[in-house]
Amino acid sequence: MSDDRPNDDKTIVASSTQSLTGGQSRNNSPVLLQYDGGAAGKRFVLSTVGALLGRRADKVQVWIDDPSVSREHCRIDFHGTNAVVTDLGSLNHTYINDIRVMQSAELAHGDMLRVGNVRLRYFTHGSADQLLFDRIYRMAVQDRMLDVFRREYAMERLEEEFNLSKTGAIELSFIMLDLDKFKNINDTYGHDAGDIVLKEVCAAIKPLMGTSEVFARYGGEEFCIISLAAISEATALAERIRRTVELASIDYDGQNIPVTVSLGVASAHEMVVNNGTSEPMSTLQDLIRLADSRLYQSKQGGRNRVTAS
Repeated sequence: MSDDRPNDDKTIVASSTQSLTGGQSRNNSPVLLQYDGGAAGKRFVLSTVGALLGRRADKVQVWIDDPSVSREHCRIDFHGTNAVVTDLGSLNHTYINDIRVMQSAELAHGDMLRVGNVRLRYFTHGSADQLLFDRIYRMAVQDRMLDVFRREYAMERLEEEFNLSKTGAIELSFIMLDLDKFKNINDTYGHDAGDIVLKEVCAAIKPLMGTSEVFARYGGEEFCIISLAAISEATALAERIRRTVELASIDYDGQNIPVTVSLGVASAHEMVVNNGTSEPMSTLQDLIRLADSRLYQSKQGGRNRVTAS
């Protein structure tokens, strides 16, 4: 297998040493499209002889460079036109449409395959129509000005992860983030400056995101982060974000604009109080409300801080 992984070309023929059989072109071959992390948008064109997925670069045909992925995570085999996924004893498991693959399961056109924390959508053929459909989907879930996810996508994804967390399959934390005194920035420097501040803050935060995080605009100058990590790790991430933004230099029209953020962190595995009784968190709204209340505590406590308990 030629090692072209660092190439900027996001289409990789994942066919090992074999060529695509039957004279298939790339457009008529099965395709996996990566949805998460810095490699989001990378396409793996599969050979009908099958493919091994994992982190062991010298052996697998679909190389996913993420610590949540096992060295040899799962395998896709083709039986005629049917694709079958087999988990290879991976540490963080394999899922199809959020249902765990216990041994083997069929992978159908349009299904979401999840290996560790990384999701890939499966197409039976990588036609121009399918890739165009996926491009439109990605445009629909992105805030075009800030190049982060939109709230609608984040809430849909958060619900998926919350349901998985309730089975004990994953850790899940939720971070709410708000720019401090953003109205003062708009009033003092103008709304154009406010847009620049939002863009620069997002640009500063995005490099801190791994494939286990989803960074989205919640509304206005408020943002949220879905983190597939325990609250201690999510709190450490929130503190890195707070410090990064505080140290950022944002210039507008020859003026430096100081910016800070306040954050609230909550875990899906925490206890919540309902009607005076402490009980396990049972709804997604419990998680959102807890993170939001801690964000409010950060604001009330003087801003530019992280509250996680």
